[in-house]
Amino acid sequence: MGLNASSSAALAQPGPTFHHGADLDALNRRFHDARPSEIMQFTVEHAENPVVFTNFRPLAVAFLHLVTRAKPDIPVIWVDHGYNTPETYRHIERVVKDLGLNLFPYSPKMSAAHYNAVYGGIPALDTPEHDFFSRTVKLEPFNRAMEELKPDVWLNGIRHDQNAHRKNLDVFTTGSHGTIRVAPMFHLKELDVEEYVYENDLPDNDVYFDPTKGEEHRECGLLLEK
Repeated sequence: MGLNASSSAALAQPGPTFHHGADLDALNRRFHDARPSEIMQFTVEHAENPVVFTNFRPLAVAFLHLVTRAKPDIPVIWVDHGYNTPETYRHIERVVKDLGLNLFPYSPKMSAAHYNAVYGGIPALDTPEHDFFSRTVKLEPFNRAMEELKPDVWLNGIRHDQNAHRKNLDVFTTGSHGTIRVAPMFHLKELDVEEYVYENDLPDNDVYFDPTKGEEHRECGLLLEK
């Protein structure tokens, strides 16, 4: 669906395209039926300092492949919370090499071994202790990355079919740290992404664990940051 005249004029005005005052409704209407590659190309052409966030979860390689085809040197933020599986760490090494990722790894100020020794390991979900754990191992490193890199656009691989919270989002949404979040694959389904991985002969990560989520349908917390 195209933009109306007033929205087109607004986008044509000088100044950055991506900011918290931008007409994101117009952008979402414009790109509702667009291919992920078209959304990606528009974003890298108009963003001033875009970054990618990834956790290298299953099928995340499809999003990384899509992004780096449009902008090979884009900074890729990865928070290494220290609880990844050995398979995930080996997968990361391969994907970084195969795609030539410009990886920016960030770690918590307290290592997993240190946290386990002091606090007794990963706490139960939906407790104050787990909230503290999530802030320590994921949110603090992520916020530090955003403050240091100062992006205007945060590209991510979320889709509408992943959980109830994400179903109510869109391709272009406001994110934390003054960013606009862009999800080029938002309207795809899991099968679409699986086919992308197969067609492009990409390595996938089948043995993955996120200690801040526990269950696949839960939101990890980064999208809830203000």
